[in-house]
Amino acid sequence: MRVRSLPSRDGASPKLPIVRLAHSGRALLGKVPLRSDRPDRPDWLRMEVLERLHVLEAARVRKGSRVVEVASGPQAITTMPLAYMVGPAGRVIAVERSRWGEFSTLLDEVGLSHRVHALQGDAELLPLRSRAVDLAVCVHGIRSLGTDRNVVRVLREMLRVSPRSSLAESLPSARTRAQRAHLRMYGLRAPSFRLAWGRIDDRPYRPLHRLVSLVKRAGGHVEEVRTIDMRLPHTLAAFPRSILESAPPGSLRARLLHRWDEANLELEQFGEEHPPAGTISATSR
Repeated sequence: MRVRSLPSRDGASPKLPIVRLAHSGRALLGKVPLRSDRPDRPDWLRMEVLERLHVLEAARVRKGSRVVEVASGPQAITTMPLAYMVGPAGRVIAVERSRWGEFSTLLDEVGLSHRVHALQGDAELLPLRSRAVDLAVCVHGIRSLGTDRNVVRVLREMLRVSPRSSLAESLPSARTRAQRAHLRMYGLRAPSFRLAWGRIDDRPYRPLHRLVSLVKRAGGHVEEVRTIDMRLPHTLAAFPRSILESAPPGSLRARLLHRWDEANLELEQFGEEHPPAGTISATSR
């Protein structure tokens, strides 16, 4: 798959959980490859795609539609179900700043690369005319966009190029011990990466009311807000202790290492689940 640049601003498969889908998403799940990078959970990518299929139900993706996806990510986790849901006559325009990774390979494996056009660049400046697409989506990507100001700029662009926009983000709330274990480990990512690498990755989850406020600040009219709790396994919060061990010594590293040990123990005891996700459907005014 050719990636075009945007203008710059400067083993055996474990059984799937029984989760009802409003569409035939299981046909796609069977094509998502098992992974060897997590021997304890070779189906982790399928679980993530299953979660995306669920939250995308709130977006009401129509067959034959043109969809722009912001912050697609290196494993096409949302792009795969989007390309599946738009059908043979639909198209997905996937926008990502730099983290392409296995994007093209995975779309080829599930047989959907011909429905996807990949664009590399800043989502604050989409090379699309107003209302060029039918739907704009951002799923679990808001936290990678940076500050609230940056988020509002991207949301404003989404609302410009499409009459309908849909967001889905994990929320900082937990209803089970496994969800609390996830939040505890995930909460260590930003301070640990800042200390070890000097940069912030995986910013904290924003509460749902704050996400709604950002959509309104961008000029969107909020039509529907949902909270979805699927109790699906999740394996993406944990990170190697060695990252913290490589950070400069001091009291902050010592505290973070202690917190990492406590969070890792909870993951071992209770497992890890997706926290509830908030979805927001909005239209341009």
